Amino acid sequence: MLTRLYLSFLVAVVALLVVGAAQAGGSASIVAGDNLDDPGAQSVRSRIEFDTATRVRVQADRGVDGYLLVRDAAAYAVANVNGQTLVFDYAQTMAQFGGMARSLAPRGLVTDGRFVNLTGPGRIETIAGFSGRVWLLTTVDKAGRERQDELVLTRDPRVRELTDALLATGRIVARAFPELDAEANEQLATELRNRGTGLLRIGNSFLLERLDPATPAAARFMLPSEPMVLPDLGGLLGR
Repeated sequence: MLTRLYLSFLVAVVALLVVGAAQAGGSASIVAGDNLDDPGAQSVRSRIEFDTATRVRVQADRGVDGYLLVRDAAAYAVANVNGQTLVFDYAQTMAQFGGMARSLAPRGLVTDGRFVNLTGPGRIETIAGFSGRVWLLTTVDKAGRERQDELVLTRDPRVRELTDALLATGRIVARAFPELDAEANEQLATELRNRGTGLLRIGNSFLLERLDPATPAAARFMLPSEPMVLPDLGGLLGR
């Protein structure tokens, strides 16, 4: 299953996929949750800004006052603490303050099941102005339970580039979640890369709402301050 794409805010999905020399970046709105067909179910809408797959900024429309920034093959948690903007290494923040760190990670970027196969194509769907085809993804979790999800895939290069950014972010973020198998991401990413496709929808848990191909300003991917080194709270508490 594609992680509660924010673990059920991820999913998030991952190798740095190559979509060609003309990568220009853009910004998108995605929504992810447990069941987007149920108005009462929890969901999170996020703004994704990217300048190729190597610089990505993810900010939720509600929750923690901060955002996730990926650059230089590393992830950082940027948060407002008592009116001051602080930067933390994401993996270390996850280890010390799991709940806050999880809320900054984009749901739907990471898979929690190993790829089995992808069958199709099926019917045509148009999502956010992009035409795609429905495929059926089969995965199996660590307990051996099999799961099937519909994926709507498109060959549009703009969506492929966004997917590359999401998958690259998922690959980096997955390192901070010991319960996840990062290799599962690599398998799905390879399949998407080989097909030259990008993601428009994952079942009823992930949906692309809007994609603007205009390149974000470079300042959007700058760290507002030097990353802080958190103290070993376990050591301080005698654990």
